[in-house]
Amino acid sequence: MSPDHDTVRVLHVDDEPDFAATAAAFLEREDDRFDVETAASTSEGLDRLSEGAFDCVISDYDMPVTNGIEFLESVREEHPDLPFVLFTGKGSEEVASEAISAGVNDYLQKESGTSQYTLLANRVRNVVDQYRSRVALEESEKRLSLFIEQSPLGVLEYNEDFEVVRLNEAGEEILGYTEAELRGETWEVLVTDESYQNVDEVTDALSEASGGFHSVDENVRKDGTRIVCEWHNRVVTDEDGSVVAVFSQFQDVTERTERERELESTRRRLEAILENTTTPMFMKDAEGRYLFVNQGHRDLFGFEDEEIVGYTDHDLFPREMADEVVRNDHVVLEEGEGLETEERITVDGEERMFLSTKVPIYDTGDRSDPDDPVAVFGVAVDITERTERERELKRYESMVNTMQESACIYDEEGRFVVVNEFLADFYGTTPAALEGTRSNLVPHVRTEGDGDRYQELLDGERDAVDGEIAVELRDQGTEILKYRLTPLRIDGDVAGVIGVAHEITAFRERERELERKNERLDSFVSVVSHDLRNPLSVADGRLELAMEECDSEHLLPAARAVQRSQTLVEDLLTLARDGARVRDVTTVDLAALASECWDAATTDEATLAVETEQTLRADRVRLQQLLENLLTNAVAHGGTRVTVGDLPDGFYVADDGPGVPSTERQRVFEAGYSTAREGTGFGLAIVQEVADGHGWTVRVTESESGGARFEVRGVHETG
Repeated sequence: MSPDHDTVRVLHVDDEPDFAATAAAFLEREDDRFDVETAASTSEGLDRLSEGAFDCVISDYDMPVTNGIEFLESVREEHPDLPFVLFTGKGSEEVASEAISAGVNDYLQKESGTSQYTLLANRVRNVVDQYRSRVALEESEKRLSLFIEQSPLGVLEYNEDFEVVRLNEAGEEILGYTEAELRGETWEVLVTDESYQNVDEVTDALSEASGGFHSVDENVRKDGTRIVCEWHNRVVTDEDGSVVAVFSQFQDVTERTERERELESTRRRLEAILENTTTPMFMKDAEGRYLFVNQGHRDLFGFEDEEIVGYTDHDLFPREMADEVVRNDHVVLEEGEGLETEERITVDGEERMFLSTKVPIYDTGDRSDPDDPVAVFGVAVDITERTERERELKRYESMVNTMQESACIYDEEGRFVVVNEFLADFYGTTPAALEGTRSNLVPHVRTEGDGDRYQELLDGERDAVDGEIAVELRDQGTEILKYRLTPLRIDGDVAGVIGVAHEITAFRERERELERKNERLDSFVSVVSHDLRNPLSVADGRLELAMEECDSEHLLPAARAVQRSQTLVEDLLTLARDGARVRDVTTVDLAALASECWDAATTDEATLAVETEQTLRADRVRLQQLLENLLTNAVAHGGTRVTVGDLPDGFYVADDGPGVPSTERQRVFEAGYSTAREGTGFGLAIVQEVADGHGWTVRVTESESGGARFEVRGVHETG
């Protein structure tokens, strides 16, 4: 069958292709659902059937090799139910009888004129509709049978006389009977005398085909055990409204019924507990009207039930107090979640603080139910005294919240009030041993600098005091601490001083070591600057004189080597002296500086295109180093056209040379890396240092012409 039930796919087999094509055209015109394919032989027809799904086969009878009846028999071997219409020009009772015996669905004789195609279309529609209806009915019956057999609920099927005709496996387990034992029995064998009248009324209504019914009845198992079952009964009628069958789904709810009884008993006990507890409890509907208050609530506010039930908070309490309570109720109802808040409530003219816990109430009691809450249940606990105590604990919480490493709280006299474990460990003792003792830091803060800075903290005149102090420890020698003192404020009042400190001895030692390294570097720079540059300059001059006086093939390579050494020395000095340092930041015209730098890098074989008008903030000397190195690098690597242009947040230098392979782009900025024969490997390292010193970034990518493009970003323009 075709998977699309709106389309009727037809295979027309006829050894006269022109006739088959004409018939196909008329069929498709008669019904736009028809999709007709043709085959000129039975073998081709069988091939078509094996390749795709069809809803009907139309076949001629008198065909060479295999006739229509023999073709039908072949089709039936693989497609036993496929509709088959014999449409033949050879009409006889013998052929018709043979076709019907072979299982043809319809037989039609060819005639002259186009009306025969209308008749053929009707026959095809009829056999396809009949087949589809039969398949749908079989599938429906199969699904129903599977539903009954696999249903986790018990299923009983009755006939119109309410005699049992089917019982599924789940039903057998619930009732203790097998299907065979109940078949032919009525419902009376399954119910107790107490439930008889109720069941009788249900069956009377069902016999009148008046719909479905739900009931809970007491039933009797085969062994005589009484159980409670919940029944869902439904009558099935035909098109005339006559009863065809009655189905009953049922489940054993004996345990559930018992639980419900227990829950009802528990509910009554809980109501008694709620009513008699001294903690105020209440329930309000979604409109804010009180549904229930217990005795504790009535005692707190002095209301009786008739004075509060049915009224809202705005009916009973001052507006400001009611607004706060109602606002919290709305949060619970809208979000469907419990809420715990502190609410200020006036009782007998005194403002008190209550911890109010509220939860939403649902009809089903199931918080996952999609319905909105229908009520709010709440409990109010007087926490006025606890709130006062919590105020005193806030100073401890403040200490924890600001703690970094060593942390403590000092009182007005500079004694430790609270000490954390880290600080105690630093002194090699315990927090309890330090608390109450005087700190060495406070006298230092009082006397260091102008005025008493510790007292200024206590008076709220200072927000903080920062400094360093050397502390002598018994087993560790001298340790340097970096500290910060801040006022401890509670509700706006200064209640002490918070101290936070961390040890920086190792940091200071690293600083001193760095200073020593810088001194050695300065010495190295001096040696390179004087002891290397001077001899190289002499050698360069002597070589120039020698080349003027004599002609030797060794002089020019020697001169190049000296010049390369001079360049290498200059690059090393630049890296050593300047590194990433930026000194005098001024406004620089990028285009003018680029043109100036080009004079140092140019050859007759390369041209410079300046496509920028931006001015930027930079150290002009360092930026000149960056540009000269980028321009020189472009020319040295074969660039004939070099461009300096704008980026949204910087500028670029691009060339049309061979470019930098993607695998090497991370290494080009490493000191000593070079692919040019005369390169020192430090030019791009200097570019990186200059960019870092300005807070810029630099990277190499591919230019539009396939060469290298160095992008400098993060640059601040001046206009």
